[in-house]
Amino acid sequence: MTFYDKNIDHTYFSISFTSNPKYDFGAFAKGYSYAASTLAQQLIEKMNFPDYDAYPIVFLYRHAFELNLKNIIYWSAKLLTFKGVEDIGERLFNTHDLVRLAEKVEMILLKAFPNDPSLHEFIQDVVCTAKEFSDIDPDSYSYRYPISTKGDYSTRQGQSINLSSLSAHMNIILEKLDTINFGLNIETDIAQEVYKAYSNL
Repeated sequence: MTFYDKNIDHTYFSISFTSNPKYDFGAFAKGYSYAASTLAQQLIEKMNFPDYDAYPIVFLYRHAFELNLKNIIYWSAKLLTFKGVEDIGERLFNTHDLVRLAEKVEMILLKAFPNDPSLHEFIQDVVCTAKEFSDIDPDSYSYRYPISTKGDYSTRQGQSINLSSLSAHMNIILEKLDTINFGLNIETDIAQEVYKAYSNL
């Protein structure tokens, strides 16, 4: 088959191999973040590029952002479960609404880490970024298709974005979100071990 080769080389990669895919959003986010930042840097260094070369980059940044938010929601929900906090409404996997997701992240992280002022400050940046991204691409459709489902422009007519500004901001946001994801993994592992220890008493 075209997508396979009998000889295994360094270009092989795998997907869907973990025990629960609900907790794999972070891994997907890393891939989209890397692709977005790499492509953005290549275009920025060109000094001149066709407009359409930047369209996929906007989508990649948006999607990486969305995946990070969903990962935080799922892992925070898992963490709070081990800490004895019941259902906090994690069922948001089927939405592309960045504002809704960011507000959920805000609520859930403030509940999980109420005494972390630097985290609270960063969460406000996340919410603002979600609102700004939603303004240019409300439903993850605008930079993938030229028209909406109604046949109109998928964006405001003549909408312009500065790629350097977008890239610089999103690279910082995504890096910090990745750090939060890493911290949540550690906190969840610790909480799970404590939960198991007390359950066996």
